Amino acid sequence: MKNILLIVTGCPGSGKTSFSSKLCAHYPALSLVSYDAVKEEFFDRYGFRSAAEKEQLNRWSLQEFYARLDRRMDTGEALLIEYPFCRKHRADLEALLLRHRYAAVTILLTGDMHVLYERGLRRDRSAARHPGHLLNAYRPGAAPEAAAPVPSMSYEQFVSFCKEKDYDIRLGHTLSVDVTSIQALDYGQIFSQLDRLLADGSL
Repeated sequence: MKNILLIVTGCPGSGKTSFSSKLCAHYPALSLVSYDAVKEEFFDRYGFRSAAEKEQLNRWSLQEFYARLDRRMDTGEALLIEYPFCRKHRADLEALLLRHRYAAVTILLTGDMHVLYERGLRRDRSAARHPGHLLNAYRPGAAPEAAAPVPSMSYEQFVSFCKEKDYDIRLGHTLSVDVTSIQALDYGQIFSQLDRLLADGSL
């Protein structure tokens, strides 16, 4: 299992992190390269004082993510990335695939938008969520209550946001997985689909 990139994408709240952990547990050869981990590392290293500074930090962290992914792809190892990768990320990811002669599978998580919206709200209320994602000003070690929160989107804004982003990036083979009910997911079937792609050389 070499020169393979699995891309897990979908709307916020679709459960990409949990889904990816299942994939990594099933395929021990996969290594995760996380864009969110880079963002959180930069949040804690630099902090930000405004929405504009946060946006600049996000751009720097995306550049660093691509650089780390580029270096890992040099080794030919099987990799997994997960994030709401959308239309604006497609060209850069495709360029890396071509440069390193990697095959890709895009796993697009979909579902009932009301369910994904509510799931995203619960995630953002979780203590495990890094405060840098939720604030427009963040200083490591400072009390989050003293900073300006990012306003929550309404359901209508969420739907419009997801439609405009367009997560159906279709790099390589695309598997669409309905994650409306996490408990009802048939991981055996999903793994079988991926196994067939790996076994018949389609990748």
